[in-house]
Amino acid sequence: MRDRWTTEGADVSVHGSDIRSDDARFGMTRDVGGRVGGTRVAGDPRIQGRGEVAARPDWDVVIAGAGPGGTSSAIRLAEAGVRVLVLEREIFPRFHIGESLLPAAELLVTDLGVDPDPNVFLFKRGAQFVCEETGRRQSFDFNEAMPGPQRHAWQVDRARFDTLLRDRAIEAGAEVRHGVRVDRVEFGADGVRVGTGGDRVCARYFIDATGQDRLLGKQMGTIRAYEQFGKAAVYTHYSQLSEATQQEFAPYNDIRIVSIPDGWLWAIPLTKNRLSVGLVTRRSGLRKKRLDDYIDHSPLFQRLLAGAHRHATELVGNFSFENTAPSGARFACVGDSACFIDPVFSSGVSLAIHRGLVVADRLLPALESGRESDPDLMQPMEASMKRGYDTFASLVYRFYNTRFVENLIYNAPDDGRLRSGVISVLAGDVFREDNDFQDMLLASRRHRKRAGGSIEAHEVPV
Repeated sequence: MRDRWTTEGADVSVHGSDIRSDDARFGMTRDVGGRVGGTRVAGDPRIQGRGEVAARPDWDVVIAGAGPGGTSSAIRLAEAGVRVLVLEREIFPRFHIGESLLPAAELLVTDLGVDPDPNVFLFKRGAQFVCEETGRRQSFDFNEAMPGPQRHAWQVDRARFDTLLRDRAIEAGAEVRHGVRVDRVEFGADGVRVGTGGDRVCARYFIDATGQDRLLGKQMGTIRAYEQFGKAAVYTHYSQLSEATQQEFAPYNDIRIVSIPDGWLWAIPLTKNRLSVGLVTRRSGLRKKRLDDYIDHSPLFQRLLAGAHRHATELVGNFSFENTAPSGARFACVGDSACFIDPVFSSGVSLAIHRGLVVADRLLPALESGRESDPDLMQPMEASMKRGYDTFASLVYRFYNTRFVENLIYNAPDDGRLRSGVISVLAGDVFREDNDFQDMLLASRRHRKRAGGSIEAHEVPV
């Protein structure tokens, strides 16, 4: 049996067994036979011969990856009339972690025109840190942040959330093709050749939104690990939660971040009475059994998961890295392909959306004036993004390697400017210039060691 997914201009076929295995693992349902629309631009996108670029590329921009970063760029560009082709290797909907958003993700509404569907978006007030060993808890309410973004965030079912953004990109005028893996990108003086198996498409500009696959970073050898951050994660989903568990999270639905000696665990409530549970560690050699062992001996998780149905357990490694060349002549990376910081503070999706929009905003006038080949086109954006990346990297370093959790999480003062500054950073509001706590983080942090990519910091109270 084969289920067919179609786009205008491209047919994508997947084996029914593949669909069943993916959905069964995570308890999802799929609209089999659903149609993925798009705007077909005339012209043969295939390139004949290496080293040649068509006089007029068939696409202004090709984006590899239909996650939040890629679709944010696609929406902005397509709404401005740019010919955008998005190539996505997966068939949507598909499971993905990264389910806890920050208030900074309000750009979904203010800039991308997304309606927060209550079937996808669950209200989130803030975060609660838990230490089971000592019995301590500390909650952070986004209402206490400095004036800035909205005072709440959302937890999202990423399968539906990413599909919603994909559909919004199509509505804006982009074409999306599923089941297409980009395997090579070649840059020439007059354009970009994007390899997809035996075919190539030609464009004026390329955006790498391939996430943890980090296509260009691997191709160019520009990936550097954050050695002292989390190295791997093991995770699963639970459904059919008890009434008691639902009441424990309601009405604020805060993420639970549970401290352990070499890492942390998460518990994220989702729509449809589901709970995402995972463990991140900075030790090498993580096995799936590690999550089982913790859950079996945790009063908190035994209580939360009593009677719930567990889905398959997954493992992902190679956590925490940066791409040292995230943009250049005719290309930019967005989302995790540009930088992936340990997810303890849930920064990934918010940073991906922000960067996706800023890349598009820098690219639009360049396409209009023919300056898209400028290797320094994105440099002003990179300087701004560095402040955000460095803030979260410095925070994560302290989470693992200093007494930050003790001093400013569990023993956090109940009031004062420092607390509001901490919460503003936790809210993802990291591109401002008036946060004393953020300035302290950045001022006390040493430069990264270029050899080995580790991060060190001065001994400071945070």
